[in-house]
Amino acid sequence: MTPLKRVLPALILVIGLAACTESKPPAPPTEQQIHSSDSAVATGEMGRHPYRCSDGEPLFVDYKDNGLQIDLRRSSSAVPMTLTAPAQGLQYVGETATATFKGSQLTIVEGEGRTRTCEREGTR
Repeated sequence: MTPLKRVLPALILVIGLAACTESKPPAPPTEQQIHSSDSAVATGEMGRHPYRCSDGEPLFVDYKDNGLQIDLRRSSSAVPMTLTAPAQGLQYVGETATATFKGSQLTIVEGEGRTRTCEREGTR
């Protein structure tokens, strides 16, 4: 019985330490996840996020449908270009353009091959 008294505390210590191992921290949220909760604000207006593109032009991005749809506008009152993604983190596709997020950067490729890179304002 004496060997059991020596082994039992060690066994309890090993089990206790195994239960206390640190878990992996969650991955940082994607741009879509950050803004999917912005799809509507208390006033009922869409969450609009300003970007500045490499050509100097402004771009306004409205996130909808839990981040699976974005509306792109060249001015706050312009008709939107709507793009959708099948899942968060994937490329958005529309009739005449595609869009991809990488951090705070948005890359838009339009039908004629014109590529614009836009940076979310306030992130530099």
